[in-house]
Amino acid sequence: GWVARSYLGGISGRRTAVHGLAQEQCTSLITLGTPHVSPESALVDQTRGLLREIAESPSCSSQSLQDRGIDVTCVCSSGLGGSFLTTNVEEIVAVTSYLPLLGKIGDDVRGDGIVPLDLAFMEEPSRRVVIKECDDTGLPVRHSHVLPTPWNLWDASAPSISLPDDFVSYVSKGVLSQWAQYIR
Repeated sequence: GWVARSYLGGISGRRTAVHGLAQEQCTSLITLGTPHVSPESALVDQTRGLLREIAESPSCSSQSLQDRGIDVTCVCSSGLGGSFLTTNVEEIVAVTSYLPLLGKIGDDVRGDGIVPLDLAFMEEPSRRVVIKECDDTGLPVRHSHVLPTPWNLWDASAPSISLPDDFVSYVSKGVLSQWAQYIR
């Protein structure tokens, strides 16, 4: 999501034929569980400053993208909270992601288990879509339906580990319909 945003914003400074074609052909940018903000309170900047540079670049703003005919929609789940004091593995994973990214934890911190809501949205005029649960199952929406594996570092085509069917993500039936109408 944030990489596509930087590419469409031209942050690399390179004007290639592919970049020009993307500028002409792209009419919408939809990000799914993507961090768009790197707050000062963060304990860790997992993008090593890139996200902050993108967020501060006028050409990467939602207004600039919209002015060039690119409709921006940011989608994030509010389905998962985080806690250290639990036996629920998903809550432990969520808190270990939310705390370094936000620099805080609490009952009001929610997200998709990896990206907290507080970081998932660009400024207006981008559209904000918050999804709590799957319309079909009522289960919380998680960041992904697969786990990357160490061998993905050496071979990008290596298979990831599929999670059980009840791990609902942004692309699951009953969730896709909550944001797909914004594709143009």
